[in-house]
Amino acid sequence: MSDALALTIRPLTLDDVPEITPIEQEAFPELTHGTPWQTELESKLSRYLVATFPGSAAVEQVAGYVGLWFVLDEAHITSLAVRIGLRRQGIARRLVMAAVGLALERDCILLTLEVRASNSAAQELYRTLGMRKVGVRRGYYSDNREDAWLMTVEGLETPAVRESLETLRQQIAPEIPPFVVRLQDDD
Repeated sequence: MSDALALTIRPLTLDDVPEITPIEQEAFPELTHGTPWQTELESKLSRYLVATFPGSAAVEQVAGYVGLWFVLDEAHITSLAVRIGLRRQGIARRLVMAAVGLALERDCILLTLEVRASNSAAQELYRTLGMRKVGVRRGYYSDNREDAWLMTVEGLETPAVRESLETLRQQIAPEIPPFVVRLQDDD
């Protein structure tokens, strides 16, 4: 995928599951059972986005996906995966920016995720998007009992954070609709 702007990010549907399944297996080999896609896609608490690009015969090819859960005023990225042959091309960064957009649409005040303590590339990606390490979940991963870093971006409700994220969106993912920057209430 040489042209990064050819990427489209849209809601994931059940029709995408056949292409998503091998990506999930590549990214999360420790999962003994895959994601229950129908349940996740029907839930009011979860949202999934898929990144696609034009393939042969004008058929969309799936490059990756991101999943979120929403609880009260918090958003949590539950999964982020990009097809192995397409990694390090900015797809994950753009998917995370789209996830940020969903969190902002729902008026969330923070966005969190867990990342393996050994995954320095992902940690750096999240730092460039304004996230910071706020804790450690000891023995979080079931396959090898590796710790997870809990990373977050807080203050999504504030104009300053929204403006910063909007600037990042313009630089990283201009195809994603602009983030709304609201003035804080004076009450």
